[in-house]
Amino acid sequence: MTEKKTYDITRRTVLAGLGTAGIAAAGAGLGTTALFNDREGFVGNSLAAGRLDLQLDYKATYDGPNGLEMIGQAPTEQQLIDQGLVGMAEGPMTWEERADLGFACDTEGFIDGDAMPVFELDDVKPGDCGEVTVSLHICDNPAYLWMRGSVYDDLDNGLTEPEGEVDDTPDVGELAENIDVTLWYDEDCSNTITEGVGTSDILVVQDVSGSMEYDQYGGEISDGQGGTTTKLAVAKDAMGDFATIVFDETADTEVGVFTFGNEDYIGDAQAPGIAFGPSGTEADVQNAIGNIQAVPQGVTGTALGLAVQEGDDYLSANARTGAQKIMILLTDGEQFASSVDELQAANDAKAGGTRIIVIDINDPGDGEPQLLRDMAGTTVNNPGDGDGTDYYNTSADDLAVVLPVIYQSIIESVVVGEVVFFEGTLAELNDAASGGLKLEALPLLAQASDGDEYCFLPGTHCVAMEWCIPREVGNEIQTDSVTFDLEFAAIQCRHNGENANPFGAA
Repeated sequence: MTEKKTYDITRRTVLAGLGTAGIAAAGAGLGTTALFNDREGFVGNSLAAGRLDLQLDYKATYDGPNGLEMIGQAPTEQQLIDQGLVGMAEGPMTWEERADLGFACDTEGFIDGDAMPVFELDDVKPGDCGEVTVSLHICDNPAYLWMRGSVYDDLDNGLTEPEGEVDDTPDVGELAENIDVTLWYDEDCSNTITEGVGTSDILVVQDVSGSMEYDQYGGEISDGQGGTTTKLAVAKDAMGDFATIVFDETADTEVGVFTFGNEDYIGDAQAPGIAFGPSGTEADVQNAIGNIQAVPQGVTGTALGLAVQEGDDYLSANARTGAQKIMILLTDGEQFASSVDELQAANDAKAGGTRIIVIDINDPGDGEPQLLRDMAGTTVNNPGDGDGTDYYNTSADDLAVVLPVIYQSIIESVVVGEVVFFEGTLAELNDAASGGLKLEALPLLAQASDGDEYCFLPGTHCVAMEWCIPREVGNEIQTDSVTFDLEFAAIQCRHNGENANPFGAA
């Protein structure tokens, strides 16, 4: 497998030491001369270029004569142990556990520009299957992603006697056209297609603090159409649309609402707070959403930790037996005036079986994004360990456009399931992807680019491929062999409004 990086379309300049100072002098007085000195300046300014780097790790499995076995991974388990990322006693990790490590971009063992085979199998038979999950790490800057799948050396390697009875093309291999392939956006990096979550109860824990509503606290934002609105109004609209789509789906999903401001406004402890559901009646859910209001003007504070703690208690008490518990936490603020530790509250909830999806309304880097990443997902994290699983970020300026898409992504990953973007034979994959195939950021979501396309955010994104040789395939594939490549390329979104195919001229 090879990986291609694109450096020629990245940040263009590095400016350093940009500073200026001025001195003014004047004469004044009667019969005397005085020198007035004045000095102002903005000194020590510096601009440093970021980077765009795409690095890969992977895990490959094979279900053949020895049953399901792992046949390759990078970084290796030993490399992770040597770097202190896992302990020797922990044993082999699942792919989800590997993904939840939150690998830094300088992790040893990543595939970074070097071609290497994922697997080499020399005795595959009808009924055999395999899978490879590629974890793509985008370092520093949002990027467009492309994939190329190239099939070559599809060889017959001569004809055995039984093959000759059904194959009259000794110069043409039949293996590529007899391998079924499926590729999908593996949002939870699980090696398997999540077609739906089954029974699930979702509680939207909605921030209604003053900064979501009142202009003096930054609550007033663009409506994306030349006018203004508020963060809370956009959140309510997106939540209502989310509920409509959820109830249109066949999945067994119920939805509830839980609001929070400071420690006095948690759930329905004080009007106009809401603690409702989860419910399977859409009209009741929409009524609860419609009744959401901000805390009274002048009330300050964001009790994020207590909201997660109380919200999880409420969800656990009201969820159906056997339902997956899911908390969607939407906030625009850091914790203020609360004594409950946010990460501890989230870890306690996750340890009790609740999946936490975080929507962070802040400019990238503002607020406490790493803390919110640590809080998100299903894994109990130490500070700094969260890799962004189940974490979404959008600035307030983009909220009206991006928040509905975030909810759409949640629907795909939680209610509907993961998105398959190719099904066919290996030969058909070559026809579809040998010239480059654009990966759509919508299922994994990121942010809108200059050209209004969506970009993959920095962090970890997984793409998986499963291949199988159907049992009914016969002697026509005896001694045949085929080679294929998977290549990935990243292009920085910023200042690249056109998502041009990087493989077009390759």
